Amino acid sequence: MKKFYCLFPHGKNIHLIKDVGMIPYTLHKEKLYEAHISFYEQEENLPSLKTDVNGLIYDRIKNFFSNDDIDTFFFLLTRFWKIDVLMMFHPSFKKVLIACFFKIITFNRIKFYFKLDMSEKTFENDQNPVSSMSELRKFFYRKAGLFTVETNKVKDLLDESSFVNVKYLPNGFNNESSCQINSQKKNIILTVGRIGSFEKDTDTLLRALSNVDLQNWEVNIVGPIETEYHENITQFYRSNPLLLEKVKFIGNISDRKILNEYYKEAKVFVLTSRFESFGLVYAEALSQGCYIISTRLAPAYEITSGEKYGFLFDIADDAALSSKLSDVISGKDTLPEYQKIMSFANTNYDWSVIVRKLHSMLEG
Repeated sequence: MKKFYCLFPHGKNIHLIKDVGMIPYTLHKEKLYEAHISFYEQEENLPSLKTDVNGLIYDRIKNFFSNDDIDTFFFLLTRFWKIDVLMMFHPSFKKVLIACFFKIITFNRIKFYFKLDMSEKTFENDQNPVSSMSELRKFFYRKAGLFTVETNKVKDLLDESSFVNVKYLPNGFNNESSCQINSQKKNIILTVGRIGSFEKDTDTLLRALSNVDLQNWEVNIVGPIETEYHENITQFYRSNPLLLEKVKFIGNISDRKILNEYYKEAKVFVLTSRFESFGLVYAEALSQGCYIISTRLAPAYEITSGEKYGFLFDIADDAALSSKLSDVISGKDTLPEYQKIMSFANTNYDWSVIVRKLHSMLEG
């Protein structure tokens, strides 16, 4: 069986249940490749290898040179003869040169796959990061291998004359953690992310909630809380004492089974992010039948099937968010059946479906 390697030097345990780990793991699970993953991290610090991605082979990168590119080069130099496909993220020019070098010495036997993990924010002010490349750099990028992006919008924005082999491939969810919902969902609004970070813009959510009559609904805010954000939370409750029992800051949840119970119970998933390449939480929420209310980002538009299974509002527009939440809570807006949302998710965003598309791209 062909061998697939994913190199992500600064990977931690959490990355094993994100796209970094789920792509090689699912390729293994689907018996498409013998899959390996490589971080600097010691194996004993990666418990998810035995629980969430059992069967994925760990091959540690040695941090000899304190330089990711040099360490990657020597890692490949000691193993290139047994690697068939190599996956890396964020293709710097040095990574592209490394890829071209090993393609040359293996007579083009090794296939390289680069996941761009790029959001439309990269193209703000019409600045295409590819258009300014020299012709020599473009030449090497054309020869390096397969590149994928997570949304069709970003794919369209990229200059395909530079990245000849750019393909669309979204992120997904692990169907092993998705389950049939046997009871009716509860009147719960859920958000999951790094609470208080600039990217996630929790302030917009809290401003919106201050102007919503939650009635018999509650809000669960899940994720690690930035240290400096605790004062904002305290101020929120001071200003809205009636929300103390209705808006709950749950904190970080590392156990995926517990987190899935939160998705499973929630009717609505809210994300107020300023930018996302493709938030994995979108696919996780969709897989559990959550209606998605999100800022107007490319991945949100696609994963809601053009707002069929969600609603989009402008970044930092708390008035639009509070208005939509009020309409949902009052029953003015009827949500799609959660079974239909789950069916859409299973068809389009199951990792098993996605990696089979990847396999076709690599072997086609």
